[in-house]
Amino acid sequence: MLDIVKDFRRKQVLREMKNAPREKKIDNIDEVKTIGVICSLDSEQHWNILYHFAKVMESQGKKVSIMALLPKDQEIGFVITHQATYICRSKTDFNFWGIPSGESIREFVDKQYDLLIDTFGEENFFSQYIALRTTASLKVAYATPAEDPSEIFDLIIRGEGQLELKDFFNHVIEYLGMIKK
Repeated sequence: MLDIVKDFRRKQVLREMKNAPREKKIDNIDEVKTIGVICSLDSEQHWNILYHFAKVMESQGKKVSIMALLPKDQEIGFVITHQATYICRSKTDFNFWGIPSGESIREFVDKQYDLLIDTFGEENFFSQYIALRTTASLKVAYATPAEDPSEIFDLIIRGEGQLELKDFFNHVIEYLGMIKK
């Protein structure tokens, strides 16, 4: 019963946040200066793809910040070396209602991003909350045809089944590269 009440409260918070004003803008990938990435620390392979993406973008003069959710009862069994990575731990960085509330959350969402990329690949309260808390100019997510995250994200890359992270990043770069400068 308590989980139902908490879920209702989280949905209510998202509904209220969807009306927050922000300036939407789509830039060519070459003009993007700041990138935020929302992800889950599921595996070392997943992290390696994220880290490689961040390093490639930083080599092009962009600033990349990563907000990573560490799932419940999971420990990090690999090294996180990216300087601007914020880790949200399920046990300590959520309030009673299950709403992210830690200092790392505040630091990440207080930054201004030209591009925010959600790599969860499915509807997820954490990623939706973080996306709505930021004032990013362009918010991008992956979704299956059955999902409709258009109230939160501006650009939705659709696919069938599980998100292939490397392909997703390539699609984001490709599509933003098509935007006229």
